[in-house]
Amino acid sequence: MRTRSTLVAVLGVLVLVLTAIPAAAVQVTDPDDVAGKLDLKTLVVRKADASAPLVVKVTTYETWAAKVLKDSGKNRVYVLFDVDADGTAEYVGEISSSGGDLHMDITGQGSAFEPLPVKHPNGHTLKTVVPGGSPPNPDGTVGIAARSVFHDTGACSTACKDRIPDAGWLSVP
Repeated sequence: MRTRSTLVAVLGVLVLVLTAIPAAAVQVTDPDDVAGKLDLKTLVVRKADASAPLVVKVTTYETWAAKVLKDSGKNRVYVLFDVDADGTAEYVGEISSSGGDLHMDITGQGSAFEPLPVKHPNGHTLKTVVPGGSPPNPDGTVGIAARSVFHDTGACSTACKDRIPDAGWLSVP
């Protein structure tokens, strides 16, 4: 009988430990295939559970300053949200810089939301958190993609564009 109660106790602790482990990140890597500073390299997303905030991290191959995405310019990084698995983005987050601070403005379905802060911890990474239970991050699975548009006077004078993944969506449970 003692063995059985010990087993029950061990299983109970194991359940507590496993539910405390955060969900693994889902990631996709894109080839170094587009000219310009905003050639997308990786898209990493994490959502601890169905109603949790969605952590989105986008990296590029090149290093660049936040002012590359200034509001008055044409350069942008976008995060696309497919919330109903129909293969199209219902919401689009546009990342830009104002006064040196990066933010993401999300619009879609006739709505606009408060800008979300975006971190640029090194010269090639963008990171933001989308609140759980919000329209672009509903409870349950959401499809995520990112795209970029970069203009300069060289190879990207008519705009260099990239998408990650190149087709389809990164599904985050």
